[in-house]
Amino acid sequence: MGNFILAYGEYHNGKLHPASLEILTPLREIADKLKKKLVLFLLIEDAERLKEVKALERTLCDEIWYLESQEFKDFKDDLFGKVIAELVKETNPYGVFFPATPQGMALAPRVAGELGVGLCAHVNAFEVEGETLYMLRPSYGENIIAKLYSTTLPVMATVSLHAFPIREGNKRPEIKEITLKESVKFESKLKIRKVKPIKREPSRLTVAKVVLAGGLGLKRRENFEKLKILAEILEAEVGVTRPLYYAGWAEEDRMIGVSGVTVRPKLYIGFGISGAIQHTIGMENSEFIIAINTDKEAPLVKMAHLSLIVDAEKFLDALLRQLKEGGN
Repeated sequence: MGNFILAYGEYHNGKLHPASLEILTPLREIADKLKKKLVLFLLIEDAERLKEVKALERTLCDEIWYLESQEFKDFKDDLFGKVIAELVKETNPYGVFFPATPQGMALAPRVAGELGVGLCAHVNAFEVEGETLYMLRPSYGENIIAKLYSTTLPVMATVSLHAFPIREGNKRPEIKEITLKESVKFESKLKIRKVKPIKREPSRLTVAKVVLAGGLGLKRRENFEKLKILAEILEAEVGVTRPLYYAGWAEEDRMIGVSGVTVRPKLYIGFGISGAIQHTIGMENSEFIIAINTDKEAPLVKMAHLSLIVDAEKFLDALLRQLKEGGN
């Protein structure tokens, strides 16, 4: 089966979701090792608008395929899932991969179910050994990394957000319009009545040069609010561990780790964070890591470039006091 790999491109209103470009980075390497072609495919309502998507000019894929229909104007998971499943049946790719966006996570299980194949979710690393593709993802409460392979084809997976950097290719990929059998009807049972854009500004955590992350060692929500003040002074972004997100201290897009986002800042400072693998896997590629914790045996303390064995709450108060006095 399949001398090519399919990557789903999440496209809407003339824009391509950055996560669709992120997943091409590992898939390019996989395709080269397995000697397969890499194809990015899009479901679009107006082919003329593809000219506006400059990111497509230097993508890592060999070809870009698109299906065009006015029915693709708004996302309808039943329609999109049916169309993608039919595309896979007609073209027989080696693998089909989706970014782990809400849209990707809605589509991947639908397509896998329709095809009767396995699906690996939230993959954050790949390995190729011979002709076998291994997918690495957290397991057992996110305390270990499982190394999995698919016993069915096509191989299917969702790829964790921000696990890979966006890279450009050396040449413009060929763009092709494709069609499906006439028996495939582009119809959905869903009716979109109104689209309401989110008002809150999206987090810039994933592109921040300085990240201040808070954990349970901050003890109280008031201390987390102080961390936000420090972030404003240092022009940094604030991140949290999973327990703090579950406690309602921050939005989901500020949770660093397997269940959240991956960051690669020049400077990462962890306040009261022990460093469980589900968090560290999301920040381990930071250029310089500072850990502030009372436990000198904490995993984050051991992996940090600089560790301060001190109470995070007291250190935060002292640092803010010093900065304010310095400012006066």
